[in-house]
Amino acid sequence: MIQQSSSTKRLLAGLESRSLRRRSTEVRRSPHAGVATVLVAAFGLFLCVGIVPALVSSPQQFRIVKHLFYLLIAVLLLRDFPAAVRVARRDPWIWALVGLMCASALWSDNFVWATKRGLVTFQTTTFGLYLALRLSLEDQVRLLAWVLAVTLAANLVYLIVAPASAFMIYGGAPAFMGFLGHKNAVGLVTALSLPIFLLQASTRSADRWVMRSGIVVASVFLVLSRSLTGASVGLTLCMIVALLPVSRRLRRPAILLLPPAVLAMGTIAAMAGLADGVLFLLGRDSTLTGRTDIWREALPVILERPLLGHSNVSFWQRDIVAKTFVWFSNAHNGFLQQTIEFGVVGFALLVLQMSSTLFHAVRWHRRQAGREAIWPICMASFFLLYNLSEVLLMRENSLIWVLVVATSLGVRRAALRRRREPGRRGGPGMPEAKG
Repeated sequence: MIQQSSSTKRLLAGLESRSLRRRSTEVRRSPHAGVATVLVAAFGLFLCVGIVPALVSSPQQFRIVKHLFYLLIAVLLLRDFPAAVRVARRDPWIWALVGLMCASALWSDNFVWATKRGLVTFQTTTFGLYLALRLSLEDQVRLLAWVLAVTLAANLVYLIVAPASAFMIYGGAPAFMGFLGHKNAVGLVTALSLPIFLLQASTRSADRWVMRSGIVVASVFLVLSRSLTGASVGLTLCMIVALLPVSRRLRRPAILLLPPAVLAMGTIAAMAGLADGVLFLLGRDSTLTGRTDIWREALPVILERPLLGHSNVSFWQRDIVAKTFVWFSNAHNGFLQQTIEFGVVGFALLVLQMSSTLFHAVRWHRRQAGREAIWPICMASFFLLYNLSEVLLMRENSLIWVLVVATSLGVRRAALRRRREPGRRGGPGMPEAKG
């Protein structure tokens, strides 16, 4: 009996040893950025940031290129379908949001257009899934840094070659728009570039001088664009990066949330009319360039269809334009836009997705020592802050939505892989167990 018990123990020990070796192999088999993967991912990011549309001669050709690219992404995901499903299910809120957008065609006044818009947004979401599946968070940050560096360099060349067409008149004064088409697009790209360049410039890699030059160019473009939202969000994200040593020393990753919390409260105060003096000093009027008028008139629109909204295709702004005599393409507030289009249900799903991603980002930063661990916090903060005065939601070929999907799924996948790592015991931040 004793001999049988000893044999059973040896058998169980062998099984456990093989299980640990198998898990160790899974841990080491992290997403590897091969040449083909990098080329596909870089092309997709260039497509979303606006370089590919600028190089294509006609809209018809761009549509062909776009559809061929998303067909390639679908084929690549189908080749590794089980792994893609495992990664995709880490964040059900993303797919609930996309599903609600596609389903909104059922109560839309234009079923065909709403269905088409939902499907192309689903395609864009699958590209974010591809990035999370094939690239680690570190690879995502490095590749995005180079894509944004090339984008800024292309805008610099455009400014030198065609300075007259590189500016638009906004508020009676010129504002830099480059080939991106609008000053707010420049503000968004530069605000996203600054924290990434700052992270990469602090490394010992050979490209740190390129990243430092990118910080200078991005700062100049940010000033020329006169984008208050881009400047405030970009500075806030840089403060998050600057607080990284403090959060590590105190072992309090929640400190990193202090700058975005301050900016969010300041923005809400400005919306409520409690910061008119500050806005005057910054050269902005108390209506935030007409935004408060739009928000006030948009509230009755929500009450018309409060539960599921007006769908992803509606013309709710026509009556507001007739009242305010100001044309606008969206509500200039992502949360308000989400509620108008998808009702209280859509708003709740958006809040759940953002809060859960921010929660996982803070937990991941507590466990991971690399500087790239701060990127999910920056991306979640960027998405939250920008949606207070602009609309960065689910859209076709949206760079921000692709990055939100890739970062959200990537940080959840990385956290799961680290929990499965052999030799890890206890909670976050615990040292490795020694034999």
